[in-house]
Amino acid sequence: NMAASLGPSSRRKREKGSGHDGTGTTLYVDRRKSKVWNYYTKLGDAYVECNVCKKQLSFHNSTTTMREHLVRKHSIRDTLLSQLKDDQTSESDYAAPETVAKRSRQTPPESSLCHAASCSEPRTDVILELVLEMIFRDLHPLSVVKDKGFGLLVGYLEPSFTLPSPVQLSSMLWHRYNVVKQHLERYLQTAQAIVVCVEFWASRLGQTYLTITANFIDGEWRRARCLMETQQAHRDKAEGNLGEKLYAVLSEFGLSSKSVFCVMHDSLQHAAASAQQLKAAYGWASLCCAAHTLHLCI
Repeated sequence: NMAASLGPSSRRKREKGSGHDGTGTTLYVDRRKSKVWNYYTKLGDAYVECNVCKKQLSFHNSTTTMREHLVRKHSIRDTLLSQLKDDQTSESDYAAPETVAKRSRQTPPESSLCHAASCSEPRTDVILELVLEMIFRDLHPLSVVKDKGFGLLVGYLEPSFTLPSPVQLSSMLWHRYNVVKQHLERYLQTAQAIVVCVEFWASRLGQTYLTITANFIDGEWRRARCLMETQQAHRDKAEGNLGEKLYAVLSEFGLSSKSVFCVMHDSLQHAAASAQQLKAAYGWASLCCAAHTLHLCI
């Protein structure tokens, strides 16, 4: 446990790679003794990047700000981070390997990094949340937890962790979806008027989808673009009952038809086909995307 016995001044020198022979000493001493580094990537000497949200923070040889960011933004509690505090004891800049090994043997088990059993449960929760985060951020299939290579990787990094089944992940994803949806509902309620954008698009396999987004200016004068729903659709059938689809989506988020300022279509054909029906049934004006119209002109 060599890194655990080195003082702050020694760690700083070793981070700069100033060994006796002029070569980087990080080859045999882990400068990132604190487990908080499991969630960050170092960018030069003055900045670090959070691996969860990609936010960049200033770094001045202290992990205090990094720990506070994990607790405040990602709910990685102090019960896990209590072991992440840097060792504040002062020692000589370059302790001999024999002395380090001796001090390591004399360290009581209570203060050793090996005493991680008490934190196994919160750490397991964090790893589970990060696996879920990886799946929905990077659009991995739920079956990734059954892939042998991924299992080997996780097993090597955390031998005591058991990967969840796809069914468990599905349940967790639906829970996360419902939580985010509730936040979105409250956010949409603050809008005085909403522009509903209707867009048809095709996947690489030729399947047609319909995406419905809400666009508005929020209370802090920021432009908001909120994805409400994406569903498989057939252009011919979807155009006929477009008003019903939009009304159903608005109702699902607790919005009335009066909150819609206008409906934005992605082509002149769709706007012309649905304009009269939307105006008569719901009182919604229809507009065509200006960028798409300009593209057609060109």
